[in-house]
This record gives sequence, C-alpha cells and structure tokens, in this order.
Amino acid sequence: MKVALIYLPHPYLNQPDAQAPLGLIYLAQVLMDNNIQVELCNFSSYFTYEALQELPDADLYGITVTSFEIPQANRFAHLIKEKYFKRKVILGGPGTISEEFVDWNVIDSICVGDGEKAILEIVKDFATGNLKNKYIGESVSDLDEIAFPARELLKSKQGGNIFAYNENYKDGGSTIILSTRGCPFNCSFCTAPFLRTINKKVRFRSAQNVADEIKQVVDKYNIRQFRFSDDMFTASRKRVFELCEKLKDMDIVWRISCRVKPFDEEMAQVMFDAGCKEMSFGIESFDDNVLKYLNKDATAEDNVKALEICAKIGIKTRILFMIRTPGQTKDTVRINIEYLEKVPFDIVACTSFVPIPGCDIWNNPDKYNVEILDKNLDNYNFYFFSSHGENELKDIIKIKGRSLEELREETQRFRDYIKSTGKLNEG
Repeated sequence: MKVALIYLPHPYLNQPDAQAPLGLIYLAQVLMDNNIQVELCNFSSYFTYEALQELPDADLYGITVTSFEIPQANRFAHLIKEKYFKRKVILGGPGTISEEFVDWNVIDSICVGDGEKAILEIVKDFATGNLKNKYIGESVSDLDEIAFPARELLKSKQGGNIFAYNENYKDGGSTIILSTRGCPFNCSFCTAPFLRTINKKVRFRSAQNVADEIKQVVDKYNIRQFRFSDDMFTASRKRVFELCEKLKDMDIVWRISCRVKPFDEEMAQVMFDAGCKEMSFGIESFDDNVLKYLNKDATAEDNVKALEICAKIGIKTRILFMIRTPGQTKDTVRINIEYLEKVPFDIVACTSFVPIPGCDIWNNPDKYNVEILDKNLDNYNFYFFSSHGENELKDIIKIKGRSLEELREETQRFRDYIKSTGKLNEG
C-alpha cells in the first residue's frame, strides 16, 4: 500500500515556502514506523495544474486543510479522481471542523482532531474496504510519545526565511518546530476554543523532548535557526523557563508567536539568553474597543508594555495587525497610527479580518454587531500581498451601522500608512 500526503498549492502567498508541512511529516513518520510506503507531496509553491503533473499514483491520498482551503481541496480531489480513477481521498487538519464545505462527491472521508493515532485506523479500514466517512482523531495527551517528524521527506531547507527582513543569524538554513498543541485563550476570531472541545486541553511537550528534537535537527541537517509554530508559546511560564534552560547552551536562534500576556521582562531576558531573536505579537489593534470585541483579554497599554520590554532586552518584534474587525469605529485607524508612531517595533504584518468558520464571530455575528455578507470561502483572502502584488480584498463582513465605503476607505488609509513606515511585511 502507498499513501500520498498532500500539501496544497498556495499561489495566494508571497512566500509560499515559508511554512513546512509539519503535520504531514508527523503522520509520515507514523506510517513509516508501521512499514507503510508514504510519499510527501509538498505543492505549496506550485499552481494546481503543475502539481497535478507531478502527482504520484497512490492507493490513498491525504490532504491537510485549513477551513479556507477546503474549496481548493475539493477541486484538487476532483483532479486526483480524474487522473487516478477510484482512488480514495481523505481530508485532515484543522479545517475539517468546517465539514459543511466538504464536497462528498470526491472526498471519501475526513479526520477531525489529532491524526497520529487515527491514520493507522484509516489505513486499516481502507485495506479491508470499511473506510468510514468521518474519523475523530484521539487526542494525544502525552506529546512526548509522538515520534519526531520525518524531516528527511522535505526536499529543501525547511522553513524559508523566518526572521524579519530575511535576517540570517546562522548558516545552514532554518526550519519550524512545534512544542505545544492548542491555546488556552478565547479570542473571538480564532477556532482554538472550538478545537478544545475536541482535544480537551492545551498540551505541552517536555523541555527535554523539544531539546532532543532540536539536537537531532542540528546534528543531522546542521540547521540552527528555528521558528516555533506554537499557537501560544508562552502559555505556561514555568515551561518557558524549563525549555530556555535546555536551549541556552545549544548555539541556536529562534522566533516565536504569542500574545502580549502573559509576558514580562524576566521571561523576555531568559528567552533572549536562550537564543530568542524575534517575537511576533498578536496585537491586532491598539483600539481598546476593538480588543474587547476580539476578546483579547489585553489592552492597548498591555501591547505597548510588551513591545517596550522587547526593545529594552534586544528582541526584535513583529506586530501582527488586523483591520476591518468587529468593533472598528471611525477613530480606530487614527488610534492605531498614533500608537505606531510612538511604540518600538521592527516589522508589521497586517491582514484584513475575515471570520474563520468555527470561530465565535462566524457562529454568532449578531453578538459582535456584524453581518457576514459572503460565505464563499474562495473569496476569503485576508493577505494584503501575494506573489502577484497587492491583493484585492473582498467585502466579507459589514459592521452594522457603518457603510462599506467607510470600511474600504479606512482599510486603504491604514494600508497606505503602514506601507509608508518602511516596516511592512509583504510576505
């Protein structure tokens, strides 16, 4: 039996190779450990027709998806079935919580939740002709039990240019790594609260287990630059300190993404001493009204404090912003610009808000004083830039009591401002 694991084309991204298909190489290692032939098909930088030309023949195809990628996965599955008649196609990944968008004419099964245990059940059922149309992946409570991902299946250095302005602190390339699964917070624009109904809780790898994987990567690939792709790296203060104690003498550099809380100067110093060069903060806005609507459990002053701590310690900061959010008023752009004029930061990435299926804003738009105008996921692009330049942003939501013309004008005004700073991330 042969299984092909597919990472879909991402032509709408400016740097489609910046992400390695980490979830797929975890599954690949499980299959290989059970003597099942597997091929990784990383089509991220391809267009669909190019990917199809290189699609291998396999018995079973597994495609990982986010919610926004399900329509593309449906189309890709059509192409698979045209090229290799009657092959089975399975969807996995976080997007499978949005199964209402699945085309069951070409998708044979979905897996919701962790895939490491479910993948073997799926293969067994396929082999006996008893494939179910839905699998609930059993939550892996002890992440240390999971084998390290099969990085040897990746054809290139595995993480793109992970630092601001393509900075290289160490020779040998970079890669991504995951040290936790899940997030304990309840942001209204995120599906993490829904996913916790499946996986029950946030789970942490031990500091030693993470250090062992990093040592393996250093020894085998001579890679010393890492991006932690955790949803919330700093969720446990105790574990941050334990992990940094392991990392500080490993001669590596790394970057994380996190919230501005919990965070303090002592934590920042410990992380910096262990090789942390850059932090991406989910700031979203400096307008406290917007932050309340987004249920960030943080204020504009919390945002300022986190940025100032990093500037003091010497950690570079990447601000993650959203425009056109619930709670945006005619003053929001002005407030954001005023704060950006006075706070220290190194790079800013801005997206246009769209409601992810499964998040609370999607489920309860009236609660957030918005209307969802368009549920065609093909129109759900929140990136300002792609490989083709600036993207046209669709009217996905409308804030009640405000015109679309106002929101378009404010979006353009803020986009023009952050471009003028010279610090806009166009990746």
